[in-house]
Amino acid sequence: MIRFIHTADLHLDRPFEGLSELPRSLHERVKESTFKALGRLTDRVLAERPDFLIIAGDVFDDSHRSLSAQRRFIQAMALLREADIPVYLAFGNHDHLDDPWNRLKLPDNVHVFPAVPSVIPFRSENGERVNLYGFSYAQRRVTEDMTSGYIKQQGADYHIGILHGALRSGDGEDSYAPFTTGELAEKGFDYWALGHIHKRQQVSPPLPIWYPGDLQGLSIKETGEKGASVVEIDQQAVRVAFFPTADILWEKRELSIEGEVTADRLEKAIEQSRNALRRDYAGVFLRIELIFSKTDQTWNEIDLLVRELTDALNDGEEERGNFAWLLPIMFKLRPEWERSSILESPHFIGDTFRLIETKENVNEAVSSLFEHHSGLRFLEPLREEEIARIQAQAEQLIADSLISGRSDR
Repeated sequence: MIRFIHTADLHLDRPFEGLSELPRSLHERVKESTFKALGRLTDRVLAERPDFLIIAGDVFDDSHRSLSAQRRFIQAMALLREADIPVYLAFGNHDHLDDPWNRLKLPDNVHVFPAVPSVIPFRSENGERVNLYGFSYAQRRVTEDMTSGYIKQQGADYHIGILHGALRSGDGEDSYAPFTTGELAEKGFDYWALGHIHKRQQVSPPLPIWYPGDLQGLSIKETGEKGASVVEIDQQAVRVAFFPTADILWEKRELSIEGEVTADRLEKAIEQSRNALRRDYAGVFLRIELIFSKTDQTWNEIDLLVRELTDALNDGEEERGNFAWLLPIMFKLRPEWERSSILESPHFIGDTFRLIETKENVNEAVSSLFEHHSGLRFLEPLREEEIARIQAQAEQLIADSLISGRSDR
């Protein structure tokens, strides 16, 4: 058996997106968060004592390759060197080799892949032989399919591909070492350690092709837990286990409130949601989206209440180690509408509802998904109740967009 840790997309020292006017203490916490995640990764590697660590690209982030960030990464790698743990590193599109940045020398336990696909062998203390295949980006964009250079070499017990890239999209925007799952599967490798996509996912179950996600979420687009993977491989199976590293989490929640909107009702709903998301080991930036219905209150009245309550609930929150900071709250007023009346309407919204009501139109709309080769493999045909649910959700979206007035800020 071999055992290793797979990580990618550290983006050290990268500023968060979508934040402004934070209290100073939170600003400092944000600034330190990617390094905190690196520290948690390092601690876990030292505790697990794996055979090696794989970093599948984007240690640094474009213009934020400061000497300070490099030194802190080097210090972390030096700790692994003292523990005799090798590191296999492929640079990605954000820290490519062709950029003239002041690059500090890495410790000799860090093995960097060159700009062409290459193999680096590893032999464990137990005599297990591993071939690791990978490449580093020579420039910001790599539009060619690099997988043809990953040629399986004999003489190893296990074969691991390291690839910082994205699934081929077919829309002409393949700028990051595009590949298909079929190409990876044909190589016959025991594991593919991917990087570039900031969401943890197994690309094509049950194939052992994994993105670990990034160590630390960088914007509200990157919600949920972030971390790395402990991977064990033997002749029978591949086992992949997640562990968290993020110091700050991003979360979204949607709350619906019917009737009169009061400060007490709103505070209770928000606090219940916020407290459910608190973590002992991390802070949280929370974006709440409120949907109000069956109320006569105006948009301006509710907007003032939401703004004041957000400031009040955030007061003092920055002093907590496990803070749950409310980002500016978005809300919409959901109008009341009668489906039967809309269906009889001669206007555009009536025409739209009548199109939605036709089951054939729903089937046509989803046909490209269900007729795709992956859809045919994994998706069952839509049942009547699923079609009805799609129709109801579509009607609600149309009503919210075309009947309601101002919706958020």
